[in-house]
Amino acid sequence: MNFLAHCVLADQAATHWQVNPQTRQGLLAGAVIADFTKGPVNQAWPQALQAGVRLHRRIDAFSNTQQAIKTTCERFPSKYRRYAPIFVDLLADYFLSISWDDLQDESRTVFAAKCYAALTEYEAFLPAHGQRFLQYAQQRDLFANYHQWENIQRGLGSVLQRLSKEAWFAEVNECTASLRESALPDFHLYYPELEQQLPSWHELLQ
Repeated sequence: MNFLAHCVLADQAATHWQVNPQTRQGLLAGAVIADFTKGPVNQAWPQALQAGVRLHRRIDAFSNTQQAIKTTCERFPSKYRRYAPIFVDLLADYFLSISWDDLQDESRTVFAAKCYAALTEYEAFLPAHGQRFLQYAQQRDLFANYHQWENIQRGLGSVLQRLSKEAWFAEVNECTASLRESALPDFHLYYPELEQQLPSWHELLQ
């Protein structure tokens, strides 16, 4: 899952777990901050933020076992299979965004604003490159616009740059774009499976 899906799942978890508004903010912020932190969860951080990071990692671990995600990865040419899970994360946000009205009650814009507010509240826990990402996301209203393919393209470009695989961009973009229809049914299999796990992960708050 990428940023949008992690935030939506964190927000759903907050509802299942019947947390207070401040804990919901921490879960939302942790859903994103987890991508900018490695190693053991910092025990000095606010408890809700720690729980958000743990939830993000639990989602990632569970998604690695899902057959429907493996099916999407196998749709990529063998050359790219090693990195396909990263590309599938971006596709998941695209699929979630284009399916938004069928899955969510509030608008993309309203939900995105909630995410930015939570991240701004916990911005001090983001490293410098995470703070730059937050500024970028707010300026482009990224979380509200993952259904715009250009944002997926930018995400692919950023990933390939980090992997020092910039030369792959044209072909990876073409491969990923070709899955916009064929891999959508996979999403509607693996995403509900993740949602169904959330109530049973309440212990992550501890």
